Amino acid sequence: MKRFIKIIGITLSTIILIVLLFIIGMGIFIHKTLEKKTHENLPYVQSIKMFLTANFEGKAERELKANRLKENFKNITIYYPDDFSELIPITKETLDWAINKNKKVFGTVELRPVDLIVFKDKRDMNKLSNLKDVSGFYSDFDKLLAIKYDNKEAILERKETPLYFFQKSILHEYTHYIFSRMVAGTKAGVSAYPLWFHEGIAEYIGNDKTNVEYSNFKVVSFDYLVDRDQWQTARFQDGTNVYMQSYFAIKFLVDNYGEGILKEIINSTNSTGNFEESFKKTTGLTFHELIFIFLQMKGIIP
Repeated sequence: MKRFIKIIGITLSTIILIVLLFIIGMGIFIHKTLEKKTHENLPYVQSIKMFLTANFEGKAERELKANRLKENFKNITIYYPDDFSELIPITKETLDWAINKNKKVFGTVELRPVDLIVFKDKRDMNKLSNLKDVSGFYSDFDKLLAIKYDNKEAILERKETPLYFFQKSILHEYTHYIFSRMVAGTKAGVSAYPLWFHEGIAEYIGNDKTNVEYSNFKVVSFDYLVDRDQWQTARFQDGTNVYMQSYFAIKFLVDNYGEGILKEIINSTNSTGNFEESFKKTTGLTFHELIFIFLQMKGIIP
């Protein structure tokens, strides 16, 4: 009996040791991976915290937050400069709008904490995003929304154009966050979706309650609006407007199939892992047929 108890004790001790070594090994792997991803020397405890919360907070982000005021709103923590304080009520109102519109289009989505950092200087925001000439961005890795503002008095007076651009930025970036939550952990993942599709959805919700007039721009094949590099290249070509093109592609789908088509395409892609196949299955259209529709809208072909 004593021998049996001793064997059990040794076995349990061995199992516990193996589990502890596995946990330590995983912790070291996570720590090194995040250091490589963020290009920073991270404290071990901080890297584990970042992994467990799925909120990867880098040095630049921490410094920006430290110099801002803080306000909590639902699952969103807003970090803003002193000068922005008067705009907090409109910001919360617009976030409510973004939450409700996304829920109407996509249904209930599991939410996680996300940060919203407000910038007055576009250059500071562009440094954080590593993107050129943007008015806002969303980083799923950092669980971070960013927007910039100017002309505060005009926004407070609710003058149409300044208020539109301010609210559109919030609506647009929050929609990127919801999109990332919808595809998180699925067979497809965000990489299965071409950039024109989720930028188009963000523009569609960003322009909620706004009548956008079709303007003259050079149409880019959707085959060349798939990844970030293609998007940036097309974005700065003379005569293009890839945000507006993507908006009108999504608007065409909604006008012809209803808003539910967007969720249907996403759910199908999440299951199959193949966006083109799911897009064709749910809409009956290929990307080339979408381009044909655009050329017809512009009057280039009858």
